[in-house]
Amino acid sequence: MKLIGVDIGGTFTDVVFTDTEQHVTGIHKVPTTPEDPAIGVLEGITALGATHGIPREHINHVLHGTTIATNAVLEHDGAVTGMVTTRGYRDIVHIGRHQRPQNYSIQQEIPRQDRVLVQRRHRKIVSERCIPPHGEVLIPLHEDEVRQAARELKAAGVEAIAVCFLFSYIDPSHEERAAQIIREEFPEVFVATSASGSPQFREFERFTTATMNAFIGPKVSHYVQNLETALKRQGGAATCISWALTAASRPLAWCWSGRL
Repeated sequence: MKLIGVDIGGTFTDVVFTDTEQHVTGIHKVPTTPEDPAIGVLEGITALGATHGIPREHINHVLHGTTIATNAVLEHDGAVTGMVTTRGYRDIVHIGRHQRPQNYSIQQEIPRQDRVLVQRRHRKIVSERCIPPHGEVLIPLHEDEVRQAARELKAAGVEAIAVCFLFSYIDPSHEERAAQIIREEFPEVFVATSASGSPQFREFERFTTATMNAFIGPKVSHYVQNLETALKRQGGAATCISWALTAASRPLAWCWSGRL
């Protein structure tokens, strides 16, 4: 199998070729292109092939790692994010679990409060409630409230929305329906549900993961789409490109199947 590995760094993009049958390895390094990292990836793959005589159509698989998501979080340079959540839980992502690095200090900075992912004005509440242990519906999802929330967030210029409902890790149907309604009202928005990203109990951890996914989602999606489009233009043999990016406390992964 002939593999290419790509790692995008702040200064250079490294491309490595490995033939697992012939035990041949080739490497190439090109400057990273911050304006669009996909440009550097394509230049690196093309230069690697030319330098080491590797026909593009012989490549079976491309493995890809990038810090785009991590940088967006560290630089606080993500999307304008909104949130739709269960009535009464608007401030969970701000309050947290009452665990402070310094219990008695009134001057400490807590990132989730000083550099919030979702401004309070962009956190919308709707009526709904599923209950343990099997996700029985106590309060049906109020779909009109979801539509109104989507319209308000659209008018506010939000670019991504996290849907975070209580007990959705037991039954995600309310979140999934809310996401569908949001896309109907706001087709261009990036939507992340808490149950799809982190289906586990404890609201703060699950909601934070979902909001971070939404915060980085548009930037990562834009990059992936740009690279996908460029690779399709290149033509060549069928391949699969696997992405590994880090967001919140768990990895997010994309796999694109197309032509290299």
